[in-house]
Amino acid sequence: MFDRIALHTLAADACGLPTDGLVPAANYSRFKYGDGQVSMTFGRALADRFNEIVDPRPGERIFVTSSGYGAVPPAARSLVAPFVARMRSLAPSVQLQPLRVHRLGVSPGDYAAMDLEARAQAVGAKSMHVDPRIDVAGARVVALDDIRVTGTHELAMDGCLNEAGASWIDHLYVIDAHAAAGRPTLESDLNEVAASSVADLLAIADSPRFVPNARLAKRIVSSSAHEQEAFLRGVPVSVRAWLLDAAERDGLAHVPAYATGLRRLRLVSARLDRAAATA
Repeated sequence: MFDRIALHTLAADACGLPTDGLVPAANYSRFKYGDGQVSMTFGRALADRFNEIVDPRPGERIFVTSSGYGAVPPAARSLVAPFVARMRSLAPSVQLQPLRVHRLGVSPGDYAAMDLEARAQAVGAKSMHVDPRIDVAGARVVALDDIRVTGTHELAMDGCLNEAGASWIDHLYVIDAHAAAGRPTLESDLNEVAASSVADLLAIADSPRFVPNARLAKRIVSSSAHEQEAFLRGVPVSVRAWLLDAAERDGLAHVPAYATGLRRLRLVSARLDRAAATA
């Protein structure tokens, strides 16, 4: 059993997100690439909506998770902390606990640009699991995610959470775009509204509470050598180190869509290191 709640619902004929309101197009795009300030706004708003609609019972045991992931968290993971903090202020008697859903493997490309068949192959029915040492049996689970388009990821989450024994699953989205699922580039277009250039990405990286994520890592890995160098020159050394580490931990070297870009990124980073050492 489950409920589905969203901050914004796109109609089938919608051209995109509004420029203002609760989920402005630019803010959503910045959130997808690591703007932690926007994550806080969305996470708190989801908590407000959940508390208003669901009205959890005093003492109820609730786990809060994001979309499943392997090594490097997606943007959706940055919603968990502000959601939990807000819920603890709204419903202090509820027993809230963050939960991680583990995902096997990594998408063979940009999931946002995939059609239904490719998404089903990327996120199979058995691709998600919960650590068996965590007792989810009988508890409610709130699954936070950025967008619902085809519902493929939601089905995979339901499968693993039901298998873990969850009594109820609430899916909370920043955007519900299921009505427009027939437009294959919709999600990708929404992601790029305020992140179409290296300058845009550098502005996000320079924002307060910047939280780099898997989407940013894949985007930089997939960029040209010129774009990679511009990004690496513009961010702190700590972000550069995070980027290379994230690519390694997510196994991008073994994914054909990213392998060449990662080799290029390593060369660019090494060249910048040599230049800094001789300056």
